[in-house]
Amino acid sequence: MLRISEKRLVLFSGLAVMLLAGWLYWRTLRLPLIYDTLLHIRIVGGLNFASVWLPTEAFGFYRPMTFFPMLVINSLFDGYPAWLLHGNNILQHAANAGLLVWLSWRLWPNWRRAAAAGAIFAVIPFSYQAVSIYGHNVHPAMTGLVLLGLHGYLTAVSRPTSRKWWIITWFLFVVMVLTHETVVLFGGFAALVHLNYRPEALGKWLGSLRQKAWRALLRLPWLHFLLAGVLYLIIYQFLPISRAPQVEVTGTSLWLNFLYLLQAAVFPLAWFAHLLPNVSGVWVTLVSGGLVVAATGWLAWQRPNWRKPLLLAWGWWAGASVLIGLTLPTGYLLRGPRLLYLGGVGAALLWALLLDGIWPQVNSTLTPPALSLKGEGANSLPLSGGGLGRGLVWTAVLGFILITSGQFVQTKLDEYEQLTQPVPVMQQAHILNDAEILLINLPQWLDVPPNTYAVGVEFVTMLGDYLFVEELTSANLTGEHEAWAVSLPELQSSQAYAYGIQDQHEWPTAFNDRPRHIFITYFLADGPETHHTGYVLPRAALPPIAPPNSIAQFGVYNLTEAAAEACNGIVTVSSRWLADDTNIPDTTSIFAQVLDADGSLLTQADGPPLGIRPGLLAASPDDLLVDMRGMELVEGETAVPHTVLVGVYDFASGERSPATDATGQPLPDDAWRLPVANCR
Repeated sequence: MLRISEKRLVLFSGLAVMLLAGWLYWRTLRLPLIYDTLLHIRIVGGLNFASVWLPTEAFGFYRPMTFFPMLVINSLFDGYPAWLLHGNNILQHAANAGLLVWLSWRLWPNWRRAAAAGAIFAVIPFSYQAVSIYGHNVHPAMTGLVLLGLHGYLTAVSRPTSRKWWIITWFLFVVMVLTHETVVLFGGFAALVHLNYRPEALGKWLGSLRQKAWRALLRLPWLHFLLAGVLYLIIYQFLPISRAPQVEVTGTSLWLNFLYLLQAAVFPLAWFAHLLPNVSGVWVTLVSGGLVVAATGWLAWQRPNWRKPLLLAWGWWAGASVLIGLTLPTGYLLRGPRLLYLGGVGAALLWALLLDGIWPQVNSTLTPPALSLKGEGANSLPLSGGGLGRGLVWTAVLGFILITSGQFVQTKLDEYEQLTQPVPVMQQAHILNDAEILLINLPQWLDVPPNTYAVGVEFVTMLGDYLFVEELTSANLTGEHEAWAVSLPELQSSQAYAYGIQDQHEWPTAFNDRPRHIFITYFLADGPETHHTGYVLPRAALPPIAPPNSIAQFGVYNLTEAAAEACNGIVTVSSRWLADDTNIPDTTSIFAQVLDADGSLLTQADGPPLGIRPGLLAASPDDLLVDMRGMELVEGETAVPHTVLVGVYDFASGERSPATDATGQPLPDDAWRLPVANCR
């Protein structure tokens, strides 16, 4: 029978979990640059390769390594390609999962435990914010540096005569200092890892402490990192920086912070909260925590050699949690699942250990039960049953964790795609480099109920009050565009989900010499949907346009051009209009009806030109209105679109405006007929 060595199994496991992490988040490559990424681009605009290493008042933290890579990318690509920034996040997350597999294997040579830890971390639900938005890259980056640093530390400990690895580890520590304040935790993590790598070290440490052998204690390598981290935090308090605008949230509830952080540790059980709507989420979290603590205690009692691994898992989670739970306002913490990314390493290790308590072990002569270097301990397990049964339970529980967590992440990515739809719609509109952009009801954030996890906010965000629509368009579109983001309540609707509007400007009334494109976000039952409704081409536009000739007259509007195209089940109608008056009633609307060859109605779309009532649009008779509207055919429709009728009517009375052609002859049905072309 072919036997595969455990080292190869670990290698395959590491590659598999990295592929899993990459597969889960590959969709983020299509996301635009949003949220804190825009803030970082703004800050980098005022930095250079010298000033980036200094504290900046524009940012509330000292994190030079947040901006240095962006300076490099901008110098190489003359901008910030979204695919490159998001790809960097995906690679870092995948690498972190692989590094965790390797760390688990080095501490406890058990490939199943290592694979489970890496896989759970790859799909851990609270990573969706940190990985999806490059502006939150500091969390995957810092976690990767910590894991790399611990690998360097282990190698240095195993080779005490080699200074090279101590130099490498201290170099990584310095990079951590320049990356994030959680560097203070590295010494504690190193102590826990050291304790698991050399279990006999605890007796030596305690002996030195009892004998007050301070010199021996001060020679402990992990203590040097711990003291260096504490010293850095003291120095940090005197740096010339102020709190960043996005964290100016008042009020801290340690109880809510604790519940939120506990929920992150017991997330596989906390997932059941959304299936129990009549049960308090607080109780679900507390009961889940109690069950996990009880299982941990039972394992520690049954298997003494598992106590240090369990201490590492809980200690990692506790260290990362205490740091943010005591220092961050509750409102900020509960809206920032990205802050749980580092602590997710501890949660992944914890659940991998709990799962390992299920896996069947071969008999051993060791008494009491012991943990073998090959992962083969005694057969005294907290769970009873045969080997095959336990193996199936292990597989089922791990599969449940991976599927439910991965499904949650996919749901959040769906919401990110819905929320950020205005950006790809703008990118596909072929806007000239200097054209103006008017965004109506541009969503800031989206919160779709119900929560999967009871404690915290699970919304997705595109903009914040400290960000501007000009930054969104500048980062994601070519050229320089004057942009407005306005709220228009008459085009908003109440839905089962909650959303915020980027209400940044007053309605712009005056037109100048540039085209003005209009994008409207409608809030439908299935989520927000953004449409490019057309653009206004002023007569004074540059380069100048020839006065268009009317092909049909509809009372207050003259039609100068129209075309229709059917593609992938959507009929797109583009029509150009000139107003015949400046005082057009707000009840005036354009209609477009799609007919088949027999004249049967397939679909239609009504509404004022460009989707804006005439009194608000305030276009003059000299401004050409280019109206664009798409109509989706009913799914399963077999009839082929043949003709489109375009006309004008009053939606209050339902009466169509009399229509004539260029020669003054009445048009049948008071509508202009145009053929439907096929996809080009």
